[in-house]
Amino acid sequence: MLINKVKETVRFKPFSKNKIKPSFKNKIFFLKPSKSSSQFSPVEFQNYLIKLAETRSELKQAQSLRYSVFYKEKKAKPNLSKKLIRLDYDKIDKFADHLIVIDKKKSSKNKIVGTYRLIRGDVANLFGGFYSSTEFNLVNIINNYREEQILELGRSCVHKDYRNGSIMNLLWKAIAEYVKLYDIKILMGCASFSGTDPTRYSDELSLLRQNFTLPEHLSIDSFDDNIYPVYKLNDANSNQLRTFAKLPPLIKGYLRVGGKVSQNFYVDHKFNTIDLCVVVNTNDIDKKYKKKYLN
Repeated sequence: MLINKVKETVRFKPFSKNKIKPSFKNKIFFLKPSKSSSQFSPVEFQNYLIKLAETRSELKQAQSLRYSVFYKEKKAKPNLSKKLIRLDYDKIDKFADHLIVIDKKKSSKNKIVGTYRLIRGDVANLFGGFYSSTEFNLVNIINNYREEQILELGRSCVHKDYRNGSIMNLLWKAIAEYVKLYDIKILMGCASFSGTDPTRYSDELSLLRQNFTLPEHLSIDSFDDNIYPVYKLNDANSNQLRTFAKLPPLIKGYLRVGGKVSQNFYVDHKFNTIDLCVVVNTNDIDKKYKKKYLN
């Protein structure tokens, strides 16, 4: 519903190249100049502005939102530097594109209510690789697709007061435009269960292993080599539907559009998560969602 409205009411503005001015005082905010095309335009919908971060202030606001969600809400463990400045950051922020949703009517100083970090393969190759490659062996993906065809999605989060689905829809609509702009074939990234005890999610992990793993030629293994618990779920139809409903919203969303997951999972104690690597082939996206986002 919301996306259909977006199509009818969006207004486009000229968009300068996504360059964030370098700060030599603090390397946290020093970003490599992005090659994002001026064809990628900001989108306005009601009181929201969806765009790529262009300024140091916008980047800091996105990092502040990430800190609130990942460290305050989800109990990730910050190092001393992050704890002191209350920002989530890493070296990848320097060269990634940061998609943001701004609520222009929000009264607080930080008006960013949703964000996604986008890393194209050709850019990642220049600056040390994908974030996912710190947890998963991506050799089969890299061997089957050109680097410029791959887009890693990460650091997805929405402000706690805006989690009715509309902000994520706006982010996905913008990602779809980015995919078309760069002719992306593969979307991938980490998606997580909360906590570090896999036994809490035996049914969910078993369901994923039996029904949603990548084909062998694209298979992805965790460097942790944690094997999914695999057993036959009782009453396959109804039980599997109930189990699917219990999956984290982000994982569920990727699967609904046609995504597949890694052969095993990675326990990230720093972020207090159990991570899967999720891959979506843009050619295989379900027709319903292809019409909604990519047409």
